Amino acid sequence: MNFFLLSKHKAIEENVLVSSKILYELIDDEKHIDELFMEYAKQQNIILNLNIERVLYLSLTFLFAFHLITVNNNMVKRIKNDN
Repeated sequence: MNFFLLSKHKAIEENVLVSSKILYELIDDEKHIDELFMEYAKQQNIILNLNIERVLYLSLTFLFAFHLITVNNNMVKRIKNDN
């Protein structure tokens, strides 16, 4: 069973876990938040709006809480994992 797709939301863009996974995969080097969001919208073939941006900020907060990314002056960077 794919737990990433289980959600009360009908649109996949509203799922924080799925959005977090996609954002994490897009962060290959240090990127500005706006650049990252635009790249996400282009990959998902969607238009950014306030609701989507809210979910993307929540997704970044989720990644930050698990120490997977750092944010410094609106620049997002992946934390290297030694595992």
